[in-house]
Amino acid sequence: MRSIRMRSDVFNSPESGACSPQDPGSPRRSGRLAAANHVPTNSLWAMVGACGLAVLLLSAAARTAFAQAAVALPSVAPSLPAGSVPFQFISDGPRGSGWDHGDKIARFYMHEWLPAFFSRSLVLDQDIPRGTNLSWIFTGPHAGFTVTVDAESVRVVQRYYDSYALYGSGEPQAGYPQRTVIEADAPYTGHLRSLTVSLNSHLALQVAVNGRSLIEQSCLFDVQRSQLEYDAPRSAHDIVSGALLPQTSTDATVTIHPQKTYQTMMGFGGSPSIPAYAMLSAAGKERFWKILSSYNLLIDREYPMGTRLNPEMSNLDDLADASPHYYGDNFPNGEVSDFDYSRRIQELGGSVIYEMWDLPAWATQPRDNNALWRKHGVADPEAYARAIVNYCRIAKRRTGRPPAIVGVQNEVEEPGSVALQMVRVLRKRLDEAGFADVKIHMADAPFTWQGVQRAEALRKDPEAWKDIDFAAVHEYDYQDFFANPDLFDSSLLAMHHATTGKPFLATEICINKPSLQTGSYRVAFNVGQLYHKNLTLMDAVSLMYCWLILDVEQPSFGASRALLIPNRQDGFFPVASSAQLRILGAFSRHILKGMVRVDAQSSSSGLLSTAFQGVNGEATVVLLNRSTQPMHVALEWPGVSWREVERTSPYLENAVSPAPSQILIQPGEIVTLSTIVRGPAVS
Repeated sequence: MRSIRMRSDVFNSPESGACSPQDPGSPRRSGRLAAANHVPTNSLWAMVGACGLAVLLLSAAARTAFAQAAVALPSVAPSLPAGSVPFQFISDGPRGSGWDHGDKIARFYMHEWLPAFFSRSLVLDQDIPRGTNLSWIFTGPHAGFTVTVDAESVRVVQRYYDSYALYGSGEPQAGYPQRTVIEADAPYTGHLRSLTVSLNSHLALQVAVNGRSLIEQSCLFDVQRSQLEYDAPRSAHDIVSGALLPQTSTDATVTIHPQKTYQTMMGFGGSPSIPAYAMLSAAGKERFWKILSSYNLLIDREYPMGTRLNPEMSNLDDLADASPHYYGDNFPNGEVSDFDYSRRIQELGGSVIYEMWDLPAWATQPRDNNALWRKHGVADPEAYARAIVNYCRIAKRRTGRPPAIVGVQNEVEEPGSVALQMVRVLRKRLDEAGFADVKIHMADAPFTWQGVQRAEALRKDPEAWKDIDFAAVHEYDYQDFFANPDLFDSSLLAMHHATTGKPFLATEICINKPSLQTGSYRVAFNVGQLYHKNLTLMDAVSLMYCWLILDVEQPSFGASRALLIPNRQDGFFPVASSAQLRILGAFSRHILKGMVRVDAQSSSSGLLSTAFQGVNGEATVVLLNRSTQPMHVALEWPGVSWREVERTSPYLENAVSPAPSQILIQPGEIVTLSTIVRGPAVS
């Protein structure tokens, strides 16, 4: 076992209590990354179990208990395959130039752009001389990590360097503000001959020596390049030499069975913050619509007008009555409509989904002493149904048609009998008002386990279940499984089983946990895995991001909760807030409304595949490489001639090109092949 030193001042928070697995939505779990059992049983991550980042909160006494005897390294004799890149350091050899390198030995730079996930290995010709050390430095746009080896230990340090606020943290600043956030040491005995560093889709950083795993840490940020530094006294004549091994690739086959069909797609979209949209310039609004069209995000999930809605419903689209969503210091973002926006979505071939959240007081029953925790009393089903019907009337008058779907209620937990009555009364009042074509989706729950409970309650009332046209849930509990997304499959399958017979809408996907709120590509890729799981396990007919556009003060809210933000520094144009837009676009741009999912089988668990066909022979396949190796993919779909390939990676934003004769997918890359020519993405 290794010695662990963590910066508890960085990670301690009000959410640092004991884990509560029985309540996935409890505040005690809401700030944590669930641990994966994909690592060796002697690794720290496996020991922590479901508490994940709780390892960062260990007391000093507990950390001391982890100090163990040095690990005896296995003996290895690494070979040098073709393509290895040699390096050599001599302590009294050439010095490096530069203002802040002083008289240090010249560094060795790896001239490659690292993929999102990778495994890289060095081999050494001799032991690291005592009194010296070799550092492998990995850097990215916001943070980096350094792996340092000496004659008896391995050390891993993660550090951020993207803010002036990091200045003065009490550690050397190296010419720029920085701060260490995680550090760990692993002592060893024996002869170090190989060093392997991996960054994977489990959001883990792993370090192995001579093939034996010594250190594993959670790591959310992206790195792009690496370099070596040797630190030794100039007075000696110490030499360290070795080579960087070439990256190896693997082969995979994806076989399509077009005769085996599943769901018919309704489309993609999300919830626009109307105040954020309103703050765009005129040219910015036109750009916004080009982006929505380019990314095929044409389902408008109308975010609810709630507590400030007057009984006449005359202020549905009054910006002055937009209620704040209390995201840090952000300004009002939601709970207001824009019928011109809805009309334009419909003109582009899209549709509107309307769902209220917290109800206005006039649509609720009086609050009693047993419901003091609620802002208002429980829903009054008749008043609630009248409000929805009135919205449909106003929408039809203002846009030419009512919403395609109305949701029962967003997230709020109503008493069981009231929840059932809301469904039955809503269906009856819609029919009576001439809105029989307006469909209903079940009340959204924030977590899948709550969605299962709501679906089971609905099924016990045949009339209410018959009145439900679509199943829906938000899936925020997926965030508890970012360290091993496949562990979430059972939750999705339980929801799928509970809602059998109802098409599924993934109504609100995003990152809302502080421990995951970062704009890294690797975090966005894990959301892409959720898209894949929704399409293949839930047979989802629609995927919707929480916010299409959001006005933010703290950047982390934009990077994790919205696809776009207004760029205040450049004429109030919409810009991508992070990699979330490109990841969703890898699916949405070439999976069109009306296409049917067909069976796609991958020979590798590291390669996720989904396939779709259209009524006129259109075909699209989306491939996600979640391994640490490049993959040569043989795609077997007889009779299909691909016309366009789209690549999505940390370096490519839905970049299109003619279809290649051979398919090579880098680790962490998403490749979309299609017979549909969309052309370059607008962003």
